[in-house]
Amino acid sequence: MPTRRFFFAPCSLVAFAFLLSGCAPVSAPVASPALGIPPVPAAAAPAPSPASKPSVEQPRYGGILTRANPEDPPNLDMHQASSVSVQLALANVYNGLIRLDPVELEKVIPDLAERWDVSPDGKSYTFHLRKGVSWHDGKPFTAEDARFSLERVAFWKEHKIVSPRSGQLVSALQKVDVADASSIRITLKYPNASFLGNMAAGWVVMVPRHVVEAKGDLKKDAVGTGPFKWKQWNLGVSHELTKNSDYFLKGLPYLDGIRVYVIKDDSTRFAAFRTGQVKMTGIASKALNHGQAEMLRKEMSDKIAVISHPAAVRYMLLMQSKRKPWDDIRVRQALDLGFDRKAAITINYNVGMIGAAMHPKGVWGIPEEEMARRPGYRQPKEEDVARAKSLLTEAGYASGFKTQVLVRKGVESEQQGVVIKDQLARIGIEATLDVRDSADNQDRVNRRDFDLHSRIFTDPLDDPDTTFSAYYVTGGSMNYGEFSDKTIDELFAKQAAMLDQKARKEVVLDIQRRILDQVMYFVLFWDTYNLGFWKEVRGYMPGFGPYSHNNLDHVWLAK
Repeated sequence: MPTRRFFFAPCSLVAFAFLLSGCAPVSAPVASPALGIPPVPAAAAPAPSPASKPSVEQPRYGGILTRANPEDPPNLDMHQASSVSVQLALANVYNGLIRLDPVELEKVIPDLAERWDVSPDGKSYTFHLRKGVSWHDGKPFTAEDARFSLERVAFWKEHKIVSPRSGQLVSALQKVDVADASSIRITLKYPNASFLGNMAAGWVVMVPRHVVEAKGDLKKDAVGTGPFKWKQWNLGVSHELTKNSDYFLKGLPYLDGIRVYVIKDDSTRFAAFRTGQVKMTGIASKALNHGQAEMLRKEMSDKIAVISHPAAVRYMLLMQSKRKPWDDIRVRQALDLGFDRKAAITINYNVGMIGAAMHPKGVWGIPEEEMARRPGYRQPKEEDVARAKSLLTEAGYASGFKTQVLVRKGVESEQQGVVIKDQLARIGIEATLDVRDSADNQDRVNRRDFDLHSRIFTDPLDDPDTTFSAYYVTGGSMNYGEFSDKTIDELFAKQAAMLDQKARKEVVLDIQRRILDQVMYFVLFWDTYNLGFWKEVRGYMPGFGPYSHNNLDHVWLAK
């Protein structure tokens, strides 16, 4: 069986301007079977769909794209970050080896690797790197940089950092070698259907080894190979990117720069968007995501598009399994039983879906009808609340107890914290909210220093390896509650090596049921993701939630 090789012929500038529709692949682009749920437009998007013919309108150079974000990034090190604010700030500064196609959203296409080979057994990938690529400081991008970057994400403890996204790689990745001056070879422990999708996710970026070694980390420095360079950061006000004239895709980007305004107040942010002071806004307040979004659709649909996705955004409650009383499964089960998910959705303008660890509308989700029958998720709640109180009595907490909920500062998170506090009170648990800003909150979480933690998680892909390896397996990079369950670990390893999607799904469903039984965290509800942008923003197709398709090298502004 010959080695499989994937690469693309060079695209002309006009072809790429039409969102890759004019590119003629020498070999077909690779699509993973589980890269996520395609977006569901709620209003006509300005970018053409993959099936439509290219527009005759020629892309225009120039202009600064403005967008709004409710918070500053806590730091600039993408390998150590998990906040969407970091992704929005830096996705255009860095590149991965491969990326998700900006139009055909489930396809994987070249980025810093111009092509790649796959061994017959599916356990070895050789990525052939583009030549002549430079970092923003002028130094050359090398195969050694690529090796260093992947090892920094996957084997983060050796680099003395915290890598929340290491689970996307480390479960399957065995080693990374420099094959020659312009290629690297990745060896997997087993053939892995999720590997290319995880490599293409927005967090697996290449970083300059020389800068990391000189500075110790990248928390205050952003030096990439991307279409835009980090220009300035006015903390609490804005951050700005400027065009990289030496970008390796010649003729791109079209924009002169990107300016992101930090606008924490919901009403102010909405006013800035509605009046055109900012041209894009992503995850924002519940009012903007639902109530105000509907207003925009009704009153400004000729100027503004609002796109809704069933994205991988879920409101969660984490328990620190190493602390009493949350180390007692009876206490965790009591909280799970007593919690009214339907009441939680009311904070979200009644928009939300009940589900388990994987997206209820995705390939891997537990059917909604099964979830609706499950104790803790069913209605009405009287029987479950009574059983919850009984479990607390069995555990020695007949009179309840006091606990603390770590909450990130911000309207969404703080509203979620209030709901959690109210739900705990229903079964006799008295909670106080410990509200902290994003950086302090993440530092506490990284140290596993909390009783309960209110969290909004977003995954870049609807993929079992991405989700389970991060949150649920022993030692997972975002297993902040430090849970460990041998059965889940064994089932995870089994599904990760399965290439038959139908058989794999049955194992994935069993993992989720085990997670529910053990109450290894739980999902309050799954949200939708909304993005608003003015229609003069051309060439942009939103992806599966806010963690993907943030590279704006092909985006331009019409007059």
